[in-house]
Amino acid sequence: MQNSRSYNLKLAEKGVWVSIAAYIILSIGQIAVAQLTNSEALRANGFNNTTDIVGNIAILIGLRIARIPADNDHVYGHWKIESIASLVSSFIMFFVGFEVLRDTVIHIVSGEKTIIDPLGAIVAAASASIMIGVYLYTNKLAKKTKSQALLASSKDNLSDALTSIGTAVAILASIIHWEWLDKAMALLICVFILKTAYEIFRDSVFRLSDGFDEHLVEQYQKAIELAPKVKKVKLVRGRTYGSNIFLDVVVEMSPDLSVFESHAATEAIEKMLTDEFDVYDVDVHVEPAPLPEIEHFASRALELLDKEEKVLNGQELEHLLGENFREIGADGLLKTREACLSAASNQNLALKSYQYEQISKKTFILTYHYHENDENFIVSSIWRRNDYWFCIFRQITKKSEN
Repeated sequence: MQNSRSYNLKLAEKGVWVSIAAYIILSIGQIAVAQLTNSEALRANGFNNTTDIVGNIAILIGLRIARIPADNDHVYGHWKIESIASLVSSFIMFFVGFEVLRDTVIHIVSGEKTIIDPLGAIVAAASASIMIGVYLYTNKLAKKTKSQALLASSKDNLSDALTSIGTAVAILASIIHWEWLDKAMALLICVFILKTAYEIFRDSVFRLSDGFDEHLVEQYQKAIELAPKVKKVKLVRGRTYGSNIFLDVVVEMSPDLSVFESHAATEAIEKMLTDEFDVYDVDVHVEPAPLPEIEHFASRALELLDKEEKVLNGQELEHLLGENFREIGADGLLKTREACLSAASNQNLALKSYQYEQISKKTFILTYHYHENDENFIVSSIWRRNDYWFCIFRQITKKSEN
């Protein structure tokens, strides 16, 4: 799992490098052309691309550090560096966004009029085409590698494509003497820069503060409830380290399960969450579930007396006899569960001299007498609890007459 995640982060770096290369070319080209064509919108778009270069370098550094294996000081690994890199990127975007906004407002207040060359529209349209292509590539790669940092970068690519389209429209509008639209579009581009910065900032802080999507928690809980031996899901608590999901799960299982059985059940839950939901690490804690009969019966001896009486009279045997039930009859022959079920017939026999002995919390031995066809019999039976009480063995002995 560690190697797989590290490989994904390494693969995600390719998307970042593609973005950096595109931003270097576009920022230089747009700022240079903006100087020649006097387009505020194109200049704002060029500075936006400049911030993206710095932001993507921060993401690239974060992806590389995040791949460092766990050590004594970072037992969970360095995955959170990916979120920190995204946070740093958002700060850079905030800074430049406000700077571009300040310059644009100054130009608007000064009332300076300039002639805008339509060449800027061609450059902006070309920039939009390039950024749409970069967005499609990085977004697909982000989903493949499950990299939140690269996903944030791809959102920025899409935002840049949209602002470039807006820039082209504004420059074309200036040809018909709507110069004000150029400055208005510059303001709109600033809004896009700040909006994207805020979204990346919000997502990064959410992950760094151990925030977790409650809808994912509901999905995990429903899946765990269907797992074998799980009686109830008491807690599902999640947190993220970079793109990796860590879960703490508390479930209730029957107290009759052995340590081996409950451990095997928890491993099945962990494997299910890993395979179906791509969860990186799961810690499952087991607590004993309350048993229904404990809640409903004040006396275990009276409860087993009622069940034993039904077995004696051939009633509800399918529900009361264990899967491996055996009985030694008064004739000394051994009967299986199937033989006892096929030979069962309703009777009306009464128990006498009923006694019980508790061997363990889930095992009882019952002894009693009964009278049938002018003969007396002694019965010894063993009852064992596995969620519910089942008779697993009976021995019937004919009582000798003294």
